[in-house]
Amino acid sequence: MAILANRVKIRNNLIELSKFALFSIRKFFVIILVLVSCYLLYFSTPRVVANALLESTGRFLSAGALIYQESIQTLKWAHGRLSYFKDLEAENLRLKLELASLDNTKQLAVRTQSENMELKKLLNVTQNISYDFVTAKIISTAISPFASSAIIQAGTNDGININNIVRGKTGLIGRISEVSANYATVMLVNDHNSRIPVITSNSKVRGILTKQGNHLKLIYLKNNHDATNGEVIYTSGDGKLYPKGIAVAVISNITNEGAFVQSIENFNDLEYAVVESKAN
Repeated sequence: MAILANRVKIRNNLIELSKFALFSIRKFFVIILVLVSCYLLYFSTPRVVANALLESTGRFLSAGALIYQESIQTLKWAHGRLSYFKDLEAENLRLKLELASLDNTKQLAVRTQSENMELKKLLNVTQNISYDFVTAKIISTAISPFASSAIIQAGTNDGININNIVRGKTGLIGRISEVSANYATVMLVNDHNSRIPVITSNSKVRGILTKQGNHLKLIYLKNNHDATNGEVIYTSGDGKLYPKGIAVAVISNITNEGAFVQSIENFNDLEYAVVESKAN
């Protein structure tokens, strides 16, 4: 990394040198022009000598102007190339530093994963259950005071079964309630028949998420629970129908009537769903 930094420093020095050379050339020709003008103004000479001197001066200045123009163009080109390589070198250095940082992060993640596996072995923790996934297009969504469901374009031909879990962009949508060869119905989490065991993110309060009236609500909470507004609600894994740890909703209001929540997914904006089933 130090070598790359030195290269960038050398590029900067070359740019400064080109600027100094450009200034020196301009200064040289200005001095010559001033001297010649002073000579012509303050010294009287015969016409023939004056004409010859003027001719020589004109040729000299013409040649000088040509050289000056070519020098300026060359220096501008060199300055542009040096500036380009300076930026390129700096960008290359930045990317190398970023790659080095990412490599350190990767090594840390590998060590952490290895330590996690060793700790699980010591504690005799069961291994995670693997799941298969099917991504399906949502072709219809129906939300009413009586039922909330969606129809997806995937069925038994795609490995879909009743009670398979359905996820959206960020959290739980619901579960499969009916299935045919190529289509399936999803019972959404805000359906009146839906009952989802959940747990709050911070206070670890357990309850059941269901719809009562027009609102999603947590029921069967302890009287002295510590749940607060803004907490995310996750599936608790109780009952073994829903896997543990899927985001479902957010607590929006806690009153004497209970804890009311908002679904973490906007069902009207969903185009695709992910159907999850345990791998064989």
